[in-house]
Amino acid sequence: MEPQKRNPQLEPLALTEPLTDANTKEALKTLIVQRFTRWLDDVLAEEKPLEGLAAELLAELQAEKASDTVETSEDPYDLHSTWSAMTALTQEIKLQSRKFKQLSEKMASFTGLDESIKNLLATHREALSDARRIAEDGRADRTRREAEIRLAQRNRVRRELVGVIIDIREGLVIGLRSATESQRKLKEYPNRIWLKKFFSDKSADQNHQLEIVKSLKKGYRMGLDRIDEALQQLGVNEIVCEGQVFDARLMHAVDIEETEEVSDGTVLEVYRTGYMIDTDVLQPAQVKVARAAERTTMS
Repeated sequence: MEPQKRNPQLEPLALTEPLTDANTKEALKTLIVQRFTRWLDDVLAEEKPLEGLAAELLAELQAEKASDTVETSEDPYDLHSTWSAMTALTQEIKLQSRKFKQLSEKMASFTGLDESIKNLLATHREALSDARRIAEDGRADRTRREAEIRLAQRNRVRRELVGVIIDIREGLVIGLRSATESQRKLKEYPNRIWLKKFFSDKSADQNHQLEIVKSLKKGYRMGLDRIDEALQQLGVNEIVCEGQVFDARLMHAVDIEETEEVSDGTVLEVYRTGYMIDTDVLQPAQVKVARAAERTTMS
């Protein structure tokens, strides 16, 4: 670290004459004034004038300095000059203090600025987080609604397709029942021995009709088996009713028969088959239900 250079103007002035009791006070005053004046001149020469210094006061100081350099006197550093310099310095200090106070008052409003900025940043981050969360919730809700719409459309199309298939199945069931009934009637056709010679052609025709009916029944059964397989693939199952206890959730009672052969509430016959799709009732079954016969008491 380089040693600090010393200003020769600020060095103490050596006394050329020994101090006596008479001139001690005056010599000390002169020495102090010389040192302070030289120090003040050196400071003012190296630095720019302070902004708070009034222009009139500065001009007055400069004029006094110029007049002091022109005038020659045995003692140029009198008490008046010293007092003027001290007054100027005091005024400057007051001006600078006033400026600093005003600046401090203006800066006081920024005291909580850091905390306010932190709060604003935290609020901004929270708002961004809320916005992202709302956007994600919106996307999730939109995805869920789109999935629900697709599922509803798929279920609607499936129900429509199942309805068509069930109608076809009902037609096949009716056809199978008719063929079975026709086969039964053909088998009961009278075939007595004494009439064989009169109805020999009729007997051959009867056998042919039985073969036709048998083929029809086989075709109906094959069609029903294929349709039942397709319905199972679509999640549709037949409601088993006959011989079961009546269930109002799955069945509609369209007929009632009094009987003692079965317990009360037993399904005797199915008029129309019911179907379940997944866990929902697609079509309730129409059935005939048994009811216990009323007993009459003799008086």
